[in-house]
Amino acid sequence: MVDVLMIVGMVAVTWGVRALPFVLPDVRFSPGLLNVLNCVPAAVLAALVAEPVLTNAVNSDTWLTAEVLAAALCLVMGALRVPMLGVVLVGMVSYSLLRLWL
Repeated sequence: MVDVLMIVGMVAVTWGVRALPFVLPDVRFSPGLLNVLNCVPAAVLAALVAEPVLTNAVNSDTWLTAEVLAAALCLVMGALRVPMLGVVLVGMVSYSLLRLWL
């Protein structure tokens, strides 16, 4: 139940940030605030991904788990500005293959 409430809360925050200009069309936000608000969806996604990746790594005897290695690969691809669809597909395939070997 806690997981469902957490996901609903994250959806509400992410949707709220995106819907704010439509709800308050006459309000002008500073460029700094807009930059912060644009980072919220990425922060929500990072919070959703970090928990299962790090939980498995902490509970095992090594940090070289399939989750950590696939996440590291996705992080490098994101830093290289690979399109999101490519990052997701490579992350899913690499995780699946790493689960077979590790």
